[in-house]
Amino acid sequence: MSWKAITLGTVLVIAVAWNTAVYFADRQLETKQYDGVYDSCHKVWSSRGLYDTKEERNSLTAFRRAFDAGAHGVEVDFSYDTATDRFIIGHGHPRKGPDGKPIYTEKEGGLFTLELLFRELGEGHAFWLDYKNLDHLSVEETQKAIRRLETIAVNGSVHDRLYIEGSNPLRLSLYTDAGFKTLLGTFPLPDSNPFASIVVSAYKLLFASFNITGIAMNYGSVDKPIYGENTQKQLGNLPVFVFHIPDDPSLLQQLVHNSHVRVMLVGRDISIDRFAVTACGRN
Repeated sequence: MSWKAITLGTVLVIAVAWNTAVYFADRQLETKQYDGVYDSCHKVWSSRGLYDTKEERNSLTAFRRAFDAGAHGVEVDFSYDTATDRFIIGHGHPRKGPDGKPIYTEKEGGLFTLELLFRELGEGHAFWLDYKNLDHLSVEETQKAIRRLETIAVNGSVHDRLYIEGSNPLRLSLYTDAGFKTLLGTFPLPDSNPFASIVVSAYKLLFASFNITGIAMNYGSVDKPIYGENTQKQLGNLPVFVFHIPDDPSLLQQLVHNSHVRVMLVGRDISIDRFAVTACGRN
């Protein structure tokens, strides 16, 4: 048998196996129920709060401003510190000090933790928790973090209003198993890319294989969307949390009325009144 025949046969076997896996994943996901994921007309949430400076991002002041402006939920960047058993809020990974211990960026004069956030602003509000170091934690460290989150989630009774985002489906599913809502962080190609459907199918296979609540993805730009028409069709009825929404009123209205889009994460460039008005499609 020639190498060409072997190569062709291998490609055909891979193609058949791939399409079979995608077919069964689609069948499984079509029958899955997503009641209770997030079914509110208040879809517009704030990314890192409303801030005037870069330093104010992910601060108590920025989150309070967002809630005062009408946002029902906010996105919070954080890392779990294994040594101190705390969830420390901040976008970037901590730098290491001379002793090898992590040094976190302080907010408003001190370290800002999820415990403090929930205690101060948890009542009645929702939180999209962007887990920056989930991929770097062991199973044992993840279980320890889950126990800690269960303890502090009593502040403001926020347990059922937390959405934990991460890109490691194995670690993320441990949070779902513990009763938290979870979001698989995905990074598909632009909708117009000829390989976009393959990448989306791969994420669907991951989603179908693990116990995860929903999917999170970047919208892209108005001219070059990632969460475009083809991707929307391919994802079917999967609950999607979309971030980096462009400041385009017609696009916001379109996504508000898309039943599969559960949350739209916007930056500070979006008009403040969109939190209260556009979120429920009243303009």
